[in-house]
Amino acid sequence: MSKRTTFTTISPLPAGIPREVVLEFLHSHQEMIDLNPLIIERHPISPPSHAPDEEARCVWWSLTDKISYLPGGLVSGEIEYTAAFNDLPNGVQTHCYAPLGTDIRERWSLGGTLPGEPLEPVEIGLGAPRQGLYLREDVELRCNFMMSSFVKKTLKKAHGTLVERLCEKAAVASSQNPSPGHSPDGSINSHTCNEGGGVRVMDGAYPADRSSHRFSGEQVYSRYSQSQAQPNLYKNVTEQQKYIPYRKPVPLPTNGPTHGLAGAHQQPLAELQ
Repeated sequence: MSKRTTFTTISPLPAGIPREVVLEFLHSHQEMIDLNPLIIERHPISPPSHAPDEEARCVWWSLTDKISYLPGGLVSGEIEYTAAFNDLPNGVQTHCYAPLGTDIRERWSLGGTLPGEPLEPVEIGLGAPRQGLYLREDVELRCNFMMSSFVKKTLKKAHGTLVERLCEKAAVASSQNPSPGHSPDGSINSHTCNEGGGVRVMDGAYPADRSSHRFSGEQVYSRYSQSQAQPNLYKNVTEQQKYIPYRKPVPLPTNGPTHGLAGAHQQPLAELQ
């Protein structure tokens, strides 16, 4: 029996991170994927046959998560699924299709106001700050009722880590490429970034060429771009074949992998229904 669960998470952002930097990360699908601690492999795909018409124009990825079913990773497994990404003016929508009828719709949006800006109405009951920027994550989860609590807990934990890493990279990007006119508190006319707020700054900086750096202290994987490829080497190779899937190195589980629940840029910014 399938159960529908919805929840909203508000994550205040550290002062000093410009709005445009956060939106740039939200619209960079590969960056969002690589910031997720669960994902160990990803590669772009064409819209699958099960994609509805409105999602055919989305950017599609095949993703693989490593899930721990027991504390300490005593029992773990890999989950493969497909996901559609749809950019919106203030964020991004994702729709994940996983095995066993698991369906996850998410919407990440940037809200809030900076000092000096007119205050925008804040929805009551969410705990959103009246001043300062924040990320809002709205999730609609449909899965077997016996798995609902586990999937929800896993999502919230992973996405909490994702937000922390996004703040780290955004803070570094802001300091390396300051936006003229933003102050340390995030208001207009300053460019300094607050590296505090409980956020640890990464060792590497987000480069101007949009290369994808995986997590701090790990091997750097360059983002594939057609401009970097040598056309003569790919004369008889399709675009899909050119892309080298990324897989994060992980230690093999002692009891062997188990299999269970499996887990670009379009032009129009239209919201999915």
